Amino acid sequence: MRDMPLEKFTRIYKGSEVIFEESSVGFEMYIVHSGDVQLTKRTDGGQAITLAQLREGDFFGEMAIIDGSPRSAQAMAGEDGATLIALDMAKFLYLIQQQPEFALTIMRTLCQRIRESNIALAREGARQEPCR
Repeated sequence: MRDMPLEKFTRIYKGSEVIFEESSVGFEMYIVHSGDVQLTKRTDGGQAITLAQLREGDFFGEMAIIDGSPRSAQAMAGEDGATLIALDMAKFLYLIQQQPEFALTIMRTLCQRIRESNIALAREGARQEPCR
């Protein structure tokens, strides 16, 4: 870790440690450097649903710093913990301005996630009875 140039931006989380809670205010996004992170969301009935299992190179938390809205899910380190690179708004904007490929990566990933959500919603809708 000492040889990692982004050492001052890293956050280390123990196994099953909560990174952030659903509905909390978010000021950073994260890139998974090592380990894994589980994103979950509570249903209206209180049940936790796993949205994603993220691994090295994946990112999360970007929506809160892009639109300023509360976190849409809970993030928790995997059983073996996780080392994350944290980017606040200033660092995020710097990367967007200096590395256009970073912005395209964010946009492509967001598009992929929306497409996957659309497919999941369509499947769920197909299982339900039509309204009469």
